[in-house]
Amino acid sequence: MKYFSKSLMMPLVLFAVTKTNGIAQEARENSIKREVIDAVVSDYVHEFPVLSTQHGSRVVIDRFHETIYSLPDEENGTLQMQDMMRRDGFTLVDATSSLDQHLQGADVLIIHGLPNDKVELPNGGVFWKSPLSSEEVDAIIRYIDAGGGLYLSLSHWPGGGGALPLLEALNVKLRDGYVWSKEYPSYVDPASGICSHYFGMSEADGTLNKGHPVAAGPLTVNKVDFLCGTAIFREKKDAILPFPAGSINYTTGEIAAEASDEYAGMIGFSYGKGKVVVATDQGMFRNFIFTFTDGENTEDIAVTLSADNDNANLFINMMRWLSAKIE
Repeated sequence: MKYFSKSLMMPLVLFAVTKTNGIAQEARENSIKREVIDAVVSDYVHEFPVLSTQHGSRVVIDRFHETIYSLPDEENGTLQMQDMMRRDGFTLVDATSSLDQHLQGADVLIIHGLPNDKVELPNGGVFWKSPLSSEEVDAIIRYIDAGGGLYLSLSHWPGGGGALPLLEALNVKLRDGYVWSKEYPSYVDPASGICSHYFGMSEADGTLNKGHPVAAGPLTVNKVDFLCGTAIFREKKDAILPFPAGSINYTTGEIAAEASDEYAGMIGFSYGKGKVVVATDQGMFRNFIFTFTDGENTEDIAVTLSADNDNANLFINMMRWLSAKIE
């Protein structure tokens, strides 16, 4: 099934960034603009040793808010994720009303993409507001503290700021923009920002923390592909996919707001009796093939479940780690 999604139609430009007195400046020599002109759901199916025990873990998926599950074109890429969970013994349940009404009996809650709501005022003012109610935030935090698991999958601006009340309650700092590192190819879009594509994150280059239980196993994770996200950080030990030192957060447009050695694209930590994983590439466990063009040549790139990376194993490890019913 082929489709076009506004969130996928992002131009890609390779460029270099230099720092002068801590301020990032763009050097555009030999930049190559590449655009996504098509996207298709791949037929890749990941084979893995499923759990032999009947653990009975119940996964609640947020379909109430404007997550990717509310957009058919976006949800198509999650079908392999859903299939892997079912094969591994998880039961999937949809939450179609306020999340505080669906946490009883849940083992893992998935919130996959959560943009802010744009509010336009009668005199021209505009502000962005989280779609999460105070009742939902309170219930989710208490649910985690009591032993529940949360997988919160965000994206670059504006696809993650809606989770800010949850992140603040969990002491996770979000840089609601686009993260860029000189070590990885990037694109630039004056309307949307500057972002890196982290293809091939590994222990060797310091972007995969094999000491974290999610990356450590039981399934092997040696290479992870991560397509354009934003920066988060908490404690250093929480980082599963740390970004290279000196990575830069860009706001919308081309403003370099901050550079840091502590940024990460995926973190996991315990909270009370429960566990939390936050990732900032909402496509890292989906199975799309993007077609890029520079105006003359095209190239198909799998983003991101593929036989060429270990993203699927990372996802399975994560889900097992989040469920208190799985030893």
